[in-house]
Amino acid sequence: MHITRRSAITLLGAGAAYGLLGAPTICFAVAAENNILRVALDELPKQLDPLLYQTNPGYRTMLNIFDTLLTVNYAGDGALQPALAESWKRVDPQTLDLTLRQGVLFHDGSPLRVDDVVFSFSFGRMFDPKSPGFGVAQQFLSTIQSVEAVDAKTVRVTSKVPDPALELRLTAWGSQIVSKKAFEAAGGFPGFAQKPVGTGPFSVVSLSPDAVQLKAFPQYWGGKPNIETLIYSSSPELSSRIAGLASNDFDIITDVPADQFEAVTRDENLEIVGGTVASLRIIKFDTRNEVLKDVRVRQALGLAVDRQAIVDALWQGKVDVPHGHQLPAYGPFYDASRPAYKYDPTEAKKLLDAAGYKGQAIPYRIRTAAYGPELATAQIVVSMWEQIGVKIDLQIVENFAQMMAYPGVGMRNGVDPVLVNDPLFGLWRSYDRSQKEVWTNEEFFTLGDKLQSSVDPKERQRAFAKMMDIFDADPPGIILHTMGVFYGKRKTVNWKPIPSVYMDFRAASLA
Repeated sequence: MHITRRSAITLLGAGAAYGLLGAPTICFAVAAENNILRVALDELPKQLDPLLYQTNPGYRTMLNIFDTLLTVNYAGDGALQPALAESWKRVDPQTLDLTLRQGVLFHDGSPLRVDDVVFSFSFGRMFDPKSPGFGVAQQFLSTIQSVEAVDAKTVRVTSKVPDPALELRLTAWGSQIVSKKAFEAAGGFPGFAQKPVGTGPFSVVSLSPDAVQLKAFPQYWGGKPNIETLIYSSSPELSSRIAGLASNDFDIITDVPADQFEAVTRDENLEIVGGTVASLRIIKFDTRNEVLKDVRVRQALGLAVDRQAIVDALWQGKVDVPHGHQLPAYGPFYDASRPAYKYDPTEAKKLLDAAGYKGQAIPYRIRTAAYGPELATAQIVVSMWEQIGVKIDLQIVENFAQMMAYPGVGMRNGVDPVLVNDPLFGLWRSYDRSQKEVWTNEEFFTLGDKLQSSVDPKERQRAFAKMMDIFDADPPGIILHTMGVFYGKRKTVNWKPIPSVYMDFRAASLA
């Protein structure tokens, strides 16, 4: 069968999607009380320390528990803004001084002090290779050499190298400020991650496999939230989330695919909100697989994918196929003239022949609780690959550890979130040296070092452009499309999602 846009949609309708409406419904009812916002997620975080949990469930919950020294205008132009630091200044290309906001309290009532900031960025918490927080910290904060107290109101952040993005790093995931006293009293990471103490608009009441319950923090420095209680419930099946929204068990549900919008909006009390977010859907290669070691096989797999067919079939054209690993939000780093990805199955077959591919099965792993229409995407892509003669072993696994389990690796579905609008926190974060076990390219790594250390904007632009060229020539993955995040919502909930994987309920309210 030849997969076209029309046949991709037909494949989806014939059963490549979720079997949504036939799935059993499990609702997590919550007693009717005033001012409770109930949010249904497909997966809940298992712990609540940002340095231990960097996935969508974490992004959606922990933004409301913690603050960072600086932040960005996620709902607008992405401009840098004060947060726990009320002001900041560059001392030199490697040094930044920040003045802490006065009167900020942690959820336990203790005041924010410079010692808490120093501890949050301490060697033992995030820079010791033996620390559980080391891996996440390396993705965004690897250039930081030290964070020290200058006086009772000022902290100094020093970078190992001249760092053009030092301010942005302090807005990134892992830079959240935690209470030193509470962390130590909890016995370290395991205890603290179950009931952390931050400075955010909501404090943690409880964490369980079924729900994360938060409550408004009355002394929040940004103003007490309008919502008294915020409950995230586990609802892995989309059909259950939709049914729970319709039956008033939930107020907001996550990850509604375009072909299920009508299933939500047929109820006049409900609506769909959301749109494209700063995140890319990727199929990632693990070059420890013998077949995928050959760059020609990886190139062929990319050429065989009709990205626009997937966008049309699964997203009703509401997301984009990017031209390279970039987003318009990058501003001067964005290259609008970069050519589009080709769909050329004939050329793909030639590359496979040149590589001597003999029909070996390539493992391709996806998760059961996936982000967006992952199963449907996988089935359509597998059909496209089969048309060029590639045999795929599609494996549906339960968690990320199983996705990465070695041996037996091959390809896996993934998302490259761009949490800060700079290529350092997109392409480089996703494919830096920490990923070299699954893919390595020394020229790419050298350019990445330049991207994160040069203070010359033009030099950084050239380095990023060349890194995108390498990504396409020696691909560590296949970029499919930008991600769209759509929510089902009760119209009585006053909440506007931001164009990010984060969910921010600081200004939310119930009519």
